[in-house]
Amino acid sequence: MLNAPLNLTGHKEPDVFDHLYPFFERDFVNVDTYINNQIYVDPKGQGMRDDKEEVFWHITTREKSKTVKQGKQMVKIKTRPFDPDRAARISWIKPMLVNHSDPCIKLFYRKETKGKKHIRLYFWAHQHDFVVIVQKLGNANSFLVTSFYITETYKRNSYQKWYTEYTQGNKPELLNCEWF
Repeated sequence: MLNAPLNLTGHKEPDVFDHLYPFFERDFVNVDTYINNQIYVDPKGQGMRDDKEEVFWHITTREKSKTVKQGKQMVKIKTRPFDPDRAARISWIKPMLVNHSDPCIKLFYRKETKGKKHIRLYFWAHQHDFVVIVQKLGNANSFLVTSFYITETYKRNSYQKWYTEYTQGNKPELLNCEWF
């Protein structure tokens, strides 16, 4: 179901984004994408930035923080540089959403611990260490929150824990939360 990751060798910012955007456009902008043939995935659900959907930046870049000295103070600066591990798998996102019942996808719901604490739907290609996260908007719409390649063992363990908690019904706030 999942093809080989894109070979992005030699691609650098900012040109790499022009190379990647047609994949996103093909899968989410030029055609409607639905989860389980009923939940529309709105590519503009998070708005636009630099003439591209905000989520495009979330699936091709990774937030980095560093502390720098400004005058006499240390200030934390956040950036979102290109993330080749995420970006190389941009063409995996739609197949994971539309083929969520494939055995290579572990599907689970999780209540977020930050912000408004929405319940989000996770699509985890566990054998490939790749995750896609979607949040529902109303009854029949959703938006793609992000996707990423898991690089740390502790994160992989967290996803396994959350999957197990959901499938075993250990989280009361997730009982009957399913979208379909």
